[in-house]
Amino acid sequence: MPAPTLAGERRSHAFVFCLALSLMVALMNSSAPTPLYPLYGERLGLGALDLTLIFGAYGVGVLVALIAMARLAGNLGDLRRVFVPASLLVALGAAAFAHGAALGPLCVARLLAGLGSGAMTAAVNVALVRFNPGHNEKLPALVATLAMVSGLALGPLVSGAALQLDIRPLAAPFWLVAVLGLALAAATLLLWPAGGTPPPAPEHPRAASLREALLGIGRPFHLCAWSVFFSWSFAACVFVIGPQVAQQVFGLEDRGVFGYVVSAYLLVAGLSQLYCQRLDARQALLGGWWCQCLALLVLLLACYTRSLYLALAGLAIGGYAYGALFVGNARLVNQLAPRHGHATLIAYFYATVYLFNATPLPLGLLVDAYGVVTASTVALCLFLGLALALFAAARRTRFAAR
Repeated sequence: MPAPTLAGERRSHAFVFCLALSLMVALMNSSAPTPLYPLYGERLGLGALDLTLIFGAYGVGVLVALIAMARLAGNLGDLRRVFVPASLLVALGAAAFAHGAALGPLCVARLLAGLGSGAMTAAVNVALVRFNPGHNEKLPALVATLAMVSGLALGPLVSGAALQLDIRPLAAPFWLVAVLGLALAAATLLLWPAGGTPPPAPEHPRAASLREALLGIGRPFHLCAWSVFFSWSFAACVFVIGPQVAQQVFGLEDRGVFGYVVSAYLLVAGLSQLYCQRLDARQALLGGWWCQCLALLVLLLACYTRSLYLALAGLAIGGYAYGALFVGNARLVNQLAPRHGHATLIAYFYATVYLFNATPLPLGLLVDAYGVVTASTVALCLFLGLALALFAAARRTRFAAR
């Protein structure tokens, strides 16, 4: 009968919508502290290195969760066993961060939040594939991308607004994340399909070792992984040290505005990912590198001239590079990985990429030792040199399994 079918379709789409919003809120929690780092520094007496430790703690949590969930989530018959703990960890991490009043508690809170976000990312991506309404092959990836992009962009937007309006900026954004996360978790569980689809049986009785999976594709694969590591490392430095650079180099006194700038940067990166899905993977990769090098040159010129408008242009170009490099390299990795070693190589790829969370640590040391102006100039020069070397390597590399 048509009525029950229509009701079932609506329920299925509502369930997917709630899943996507749950992932979005988890990613909001990831980026929300960005415009607040200078305020933490002032109120708690934290140095640049301390702020990078807070940032890195979240990344450690995400990396640990992703590695742990790499095999577990796909083999679970009932994904609620991952989704519920992930939701609780996201909410607990956000609430703990809202109460944090010292470096140690703030790092622990971000570690919990990272564990929740990593588990949520794995659970939601598997659930989107498993409970795919209409069995549209492109829908899960599209929904996950939109959820992650919107979440990353909304985080600094919310905290930037809290800063400008002086609405308890160190607490209100994170309480909002905690409440929204719990509410969406409850709605998702109410809509969760009865029974569900059992996890697919593994195609191969034994997963290939990393050494076996890399045979014949070692150099191109490593280049892809370290290219995304480079791109995300640059973004991490912007997120952690960017607020101080905006204030001391470009005279941007309104810290809330920097939150809007980061939101725009992440929005450009998300739109770039959607656009580059249409391009050939190698074309997206090389275009991303060209834009990354241009962005670094423009930002160096902006620092030299103290031009805020040049800096904004450089970040916009860098946002496109962020999305293009991720799409191009991730697709090439999928194309290069042999079927018997696909899971192993994907896990290694993301394990390599998520090391980017450690990159701001030496920059924090540099800022504490020599000041923001010198440190930002030195960092941009180093990034530009590495970018040019990786761009040249990418142009010479034949991305194909031998």
